[in-house]
Amino acid sequence: MIKVNENPPLYLLDDFEFPSPYEPFDEGFIGASYDLHPKRLLEGYSQGFFPWYQDDEGMYHWFILNERMFLKTDEVKTTKKLLQKLRSPKWEFKINTAFDKVILNCAEVKRKHENGTWINDGFIEAYKKLYDLGFVISVESYYEGELVGGFYGVAINKYFSGESMFHLKPDASKLALIYFCDILKQNGIEYIDCQVPSSHLRSMGGKVYKKEEFVPMIWNASGYKGKLC
Repeated sequence: MIKVNENPPLYLLDDFEFPSPYEPFDEGFIGASYDLHPKRLLEGYSQGFFPWYQDDEGMYHWFILNERMFLKTDEVKTTKKLLQKLRSPKWEFKINTAFDKVILNCAEVKRKHENGTWINDGFIEAYKKLYDLGFVISVESYYEGELVGGFYGVAINKYFSGESMFHLKPDASKLALIYFCDILKQNGIEYIDCQVPSSHLRSMGGKVYKKEEFVPMIWNASGYKGKLC
């Protein structure tokens, strides 16, 4: 790790170390790495950092936002309509049955205020490696046997960071999230890190936390103390 700028602090992440999450980074941008090695991803996520996009020179930009959205697994907001769909025999929800399809569908989602997707081939390859190592989970919604929505995220011990969602049918991603939160709650996992605040997740009960609040939450949940892979 090389510090290339003092004010605001900026780092070249050329090894597997990360700076203090409490430094006054400019809009949460901490620096960049040449690749998304599995160990770098695990080190970063377990400390509160995450990669957001790859620039034109091939560098992966890393962030730790000053404010972050979390969804507590026992405070998810549902509606009568969503509960009816959850109980319908036409809907089925699964875990880790179609990761490749989920991430490719997420890569095609058109998001507001973005010209394109940040999930390019480099990100897809990196998260596939993490999936093979057991540190990525995909959640799928099926309607009459057809994949119509879902999401994927990074899982380290009791920490889960949601990465991206998609839906091809109304409410498909919401239903997958409600289903997954119930499973997490049953396994003693208190929240999902949603990273960037959104009105969609806020409507489901997501709340915004400041860095001083969420960094200890992530450290406690990830429990990262040594080599993971």
